[in-house]
Amino acid sequence: MKIIFVLLITASLFLEATVTTIPLVFLLLLFLTLLYRSYWIFLIGFLSGILLDVVLFRTLGMTSLFFVSFSFIVLMYQRKFEISTLPFVFAASFLGSFIYLLLFSAGNLIIFQAAFCAIVAMLVFKLIHRIDIVTS
Repeated sequence: MKIIFVLLITASLFLEATVTTIPLVFLLLLFLTLLYRSYWIFLIGFLSGILLDVVLFRTLGMTSLFFVSFSFIVLMYQRKFEISTLPFVFAASFLGSFIYLLLFSAGNLIIFQAAFCAIVAMLVFKLIHRIDIVTS
């Protein structure tokens, strides 16, 4: 499953850099954080953020800082809340996407893009959770 996520992050890096402004890499890092709850996700977030900054000609390290900080906040909340639920996935993906788009996007309709990201995140999380239950 980890190899699949590495391939998905590579594909999402390519798509986010060329086709779309939707934070696909952020959503995949959120899924990794929710599913594995491990510290190696910080390394993945740091490296993917650096690659995204280089490809999109942004200030080097800003996206990495956001990815690592948001993953850290989600892992901090696992002690207070159940983070593997649909309401948490919706809230975290909406809030994170909104902040990400606010910081790094120059486009309009940021709220609608964040809502779209949250809905997609809920659907994908439900699909991943269903596949994980079936394969277990």
